[in-house]
Parts: sequence; structure tokens; C-alpha cells
Amino acid sequence: MKQLHGGNLREISRRYGVPEKEILDFSANINPLGTPKTAIKAVLQEMDRLVQYPETDAMTLRETLSSRDRIPPENILAGNGSTEFIYLIPRVLRPKRALIPMPSYSDYESALSLAGSAVVHFPLRKEEAFALDTDRFIQQMQKDVDLVLICNPNNPTGGLVPCGEMKKILSASGDSKVTLVIDEAFMDFVLGESFRFRVTEYENLLVLRSLTKFYGIPGLRSGALYGSEPLMERIRIHQEPWTVNRLSQAAAIAALSDEAYRQAAVALVREQRDYLIHELGGIPGVRVFPSQANFLLIETSPPLPEPERLFESLLRSGILVRNCASFPGLGPVFFRVAVRMHEENLLLIQAMKKAVRKLA
Repeated sequence: MKQLHGGNLREISRRYGVPEKEILDFSANINPLGTPKTAIKAVLQEMDRLVQYPETDAMTLRETLSSRDRIPPENILAGNGSTEFIYLIPRVLRPKRALIPMPSYSDYESALSLAGSAVVHFPLRKEEAFALDTDRFIQQMQKDVDLVLICNPNNPTGGLVPCGEMKKILSASGDSKVTLVIDEAFMDFVLGESFRFRVTEYENLLVLRSLTKFYGIPGLRSGALYGSEPLMERIRIHQEPWTVNRLSQAAAIAALSDEAYRQAAVALVREQRDYLIHELGGIPGVRVFPSQANFLLIETSPPLPEPERLFESLLRSGILVRNCASFPGLGPVFFRVAVRMHEENLLLIQAMKKAVRKLA
């Protein structure tokens, strides 16, 4: 079965006959701490105002992001998750040819194709652990390309382009008059440097930020786009009004102010990611690729069973992983697993070991 997105419990439950409430979801890359209590409280307080329209442009959320990041609100747009902007950017900019590293998030190509853009794949090599070869990438970028989209850290591989290497790409994109879009949906999990702080310095830079993944509110949808003022004005006039509802805005604002939650999440993910890499990597037939995000890419081989049998075996143990067959450049032998709480990660490890013993 090819999954286009993680977290589709209803479809998995229907197809395999496993009740949704019995599924431990490792397919969706959401903060293992769940929704901050501060965000839940803010949503409950906002319920009495549902009879009122939300702000047309989510200005309160934009001002909150502006204050925290020390970036003018004119350089920020808020939306119904960062996916809104993944589809909006190609519709507005109309690139003729766009360059995307592969494997990467499948919606990039969908959005570009819908906008009539030709998509050029830049294959990431398994023998290089799917790391981006910056020099080769820049060479490809300079061959009649007008938009580049990089997911950093990359989904589904978890690889992070170092800050110095990204600066080289950014510099080369400006020289070539290429718009560079960096999707930092998982950057909040990383103790690295976000390029959203540089959007006032570069006219050709756009940075996507997801608030749903780090702050555990995928059911509400919240995200932001950062960019130079001229680019943002072009995109803003094409954005529909009211794409951020009252509950989403209230939750996001409250979550952004919860510093204790942020610190706890970063520490937990780092600790449990290292634990999973060590434990899963010791299972025969499992290769775990390096990751800086809150998920891991796994390649399976004998003595593990063939992918569909392994997928079903894990489901019978109540565990859903993300089959990566839908990612160009991967295939059914690749899985992606989210980093969850320790007790849940232990269940995944036990289920994988059981699959080796039972089905090999």
C-alpha cells in the first residue's frame, strides 16, 4: 500500500480491520509530548468567540511571530499549515522549471505540477546516506532553473544541510536569479540555525515554518511563511482571507510562548532519537539513516520479511509506520518512523524484533 501522508488512521483501520484506538501511530511526525496544555487552555477560552469571524490575515499571530523572531510582520504570512504556502507559492510565482532534491516531501511536486511547472529531480544517493552534495546541486541549479525547493531537515530522510552549505546555495541562487524556498517544517526540533532570520537580507529567499508538527496541533493546522517584503506582497494579495481560524490562532500564540514545553521537546526528541538509532540499528536486516529531525528513515532487508508482510506484522502489534514506497528514489523496503515517548519506542523495538523471529 502506498501512503501519500502519515497519520491516516481511518484509511489504515478500514483497509486492515484494526480499530483506530488500538493503533500506535509512528507514521506521523508530531511532537511526542502532544499538544501543550497552554494551547488547549487557549482553545477552550476562545470557544465563546466562535460566533465572531477570525482576523482576515491572522495579524495577531503574525505580530507574535514578529516579536519572537525580531522580524517585521510585513515579512511574515500566517496560514492553514505550511502546506497552504507549498501550493500557493507556485501558483503566484509560476516557475517554469523547479529543482527538488529527491527523495523529499511529495506535495512539492504535486503543487508545482498543478501550477504548470516542470520539475527537475536531483537524486540523493543512498551510498551517501541521502546527504545533499552541495556542489553538484549548485551546478544543477544553474541550468535553466528559476525556483529551488529544499526541505531542511529533509522529509523523509532526516538529513540536515549544514548552515555553511545552505549559505553557498543561497548565494548561488541569488547570482542565478533563482527563488530559493526552504521548508523548515522540522527545524524547531533542531538546535541549528533557521534561515527565516535571513529573509530581510535576501530578496529571493522564502522560508516555510510549520507550527503543527512541533507544537502538536495538526488537527488545527497552523504555519507561516517568511520572505522578503517584495515577495511577500506578491504572495499576500493572492492569499485567501480567513485561512487561519480563531482556535488555530489562539493555540499557536499560546504554544509559542510556552518555553518550558519547547525545551522539554527538544531534549526528549534528541534523547529518544539516539535511543531508537542504537536499538533499531542492532536488529538484523535494519539500516537506520542519520537524522537530525524527529523521525528516522529505515531500510529493511533479510532476515526481515518482505515489506508488506512486515507492515502487516507491525499493525497486528498495534504499530503503524510510514511506508515510503510513494517517495521517488526510495521504494517499499524503506520505512519512516516518528520519535515518540520512551515506552512507545520500546514497543516499536519489540515489535520489530518479534517480526524477525516470527517471519524470517
